[in-house]
This record gives sequence, C-alpha cells and structure tokens, in this order.
Amino acid sequence: MKKFSIFIFIFITLSMLSYYFIDESYKLSFEAKFYYEMNDYDKAEKLAKIAYEKNRYNNMAFTILTQSKIAKIWQEYIQNSNQYLFDIDSIANKDRITKKDKMRVKLMLEIIIGEYKNLPKSKLLNKELKLKATQNYKKAVELYNGIFKS
Repeated sequence: MKKFSIFIFIFITLSMLSYYFIDESYKLSFEAKFYYEMNDYDKAEKLAKIAYEKNRYNNMAFTILTQSKIAKIWQEYIQNSNQYLFDIDSIANKDRITKKDKMRVKLMLEIIIGEYKNLPKSKLLNKELKLKATQNYKKAVELYNGIFKS
C-alpha cells in the first residue's frame, strides 16, 4: 500500500509539472518570472500580460504582471529623482543662485518627497529598488529641511 501511495504521489506531481511546462500560459509565466528576477520589468510585464490573457486563472502571470507594473513605477521614480537631484546639484554649484533657482529647487524637492509618499506599496518589490528610492527621498527631505526650514 505504501508503494502504491508513493507511486500515486509521483504520478500526480509529474502530471502537474508536465501541465505547467506544456501549457503555453505557464511557460510564458516562468519566462516572465526570469525577466522579473533579472530586473527587466518591461519584458516581464509583456510576457506576463500575454500569459494572463491566455489563461485568466494563471495566478503566477497575474502576480508578475502586477509586480512588474509596480516595479516600473519605482524605477521611474528613481530615474526622475536622480535627475532632479543632479539638477539641484548643478544649481547649487552656480556662482550666483537666483530667487528663481531657489523656487525651482524647492519645487523639485517637493516633487521628490510627494511622489515617494504616493509610490505603490508591495512586499514583493525588489529590495534594491526600495533602498535606492528611500535614499533619494531621505536626501531630498534632508536638503529641503536644510534649505527651506531654517
């Protein structure tokens, strides 16, 4: 009886695995997961979307699709905040800072701070994305407080 139970377990497991590798939706999901783990969120989103459209019950595809969209928002925040911080640094290195420059710096810092607070939350998000975004946010808050709160 024990051998029969083991045989049934192995048979069911192999059947499930073969289904995942035969079904096009699940193949695409595994490929999307690979690209997600490699931080290529565009490719992961595209593949996960196709996989999800092929099979609306594919939870893996839905999760990767959702998480890729969230990760892209965080990536965009990091890119924008990096650019703003670079622009602020350029203004700070000028010989003469005008009132217009100060207002521009204030606006850029307020955008960095405000956008960070509106980023979608996710426990599955890449830790490096969270760390870099948080660093940019903290730097913006520190600059804002140092320049405009004194």
